Amino acid sequence: MVFHLLALTLSAVLCISDYITEQIFSKKFNSKKFASFAAGAAIAYIILHSFPDIASYASIDGNEIFIYALLGFVSLNLIEQFLYKSVGKLKNISEYHKRIHITYFFLYNFIIGAVLVVFASTGLKQTLIFFIPFLLYIIAETLPQEFAFKKTSSKIFYSLAPLLGTVIAMAYISFINFIFTRLMAFVTGTLLYIVIRESLPSDQAEKPMYFITGVLFYTLIIAISWYVL
Repeated sequence: MVFHLLALTLSAVLCISDYITEQIFSKKFNSKKFASFAAGAAIAYIILHSFPDIASYASIDGNEIFIYALLGFVSLNLIEQFLYKSVGKLKNISEYHKRIHITYFFLYNFIIGAVLVVFASTGLKQTLIFFIPFLLYIIAETLPQEFAFKKTSSKIFYSLAPLLGTVIAMAYISFINFIFTRLMAFVTGTLLYIVIRESLPSDQAEKPMYFITGVLFYTLIIAISWYVL
């Protein structure tokens, strides 16, 4: 089907972008300006598009759907609060933390690939509106990428998470459609946490003008989708 090809193509773009920016250009491409732009675009997407979608899902699935958004936000926060700050008496905490982070974001990217399949079945417009903010974040390297894979094969496998999610979703499309709203809410909650964490004021925080530019850019894209497309 055409939408299968669209989902596979876009998830492959995410995989390649993740691998290239981390493995090849991670040291050369570390622009806070672009990261700020990506954060602005993501926050515009979350507030103007994703939250309204989740609210519309609630009319069918009930307000419990917001619990999954909360779960996405809280789960990553807890991982970073307790593991990154070495709370507890776990041995080799830094390696343990890295494994937890890797697992979480592998599953997160896997879910993004699965969600892409459902969006692709609804049309190109909705698919691209969902896809662009995540692509920008991967290019900007604002997702936690301190994993330092020792083997190239490990990094390749990690980068393949969106594509694997797409392939599995196509094989079990009925089940993915059934849990789609929950997956979408979870992805939104996690993305919201990432944006807030990356945008908190600090010496290395986002560049305000580029953040505003990203907000205005994606607000315009979404507005065009409302009234023109």
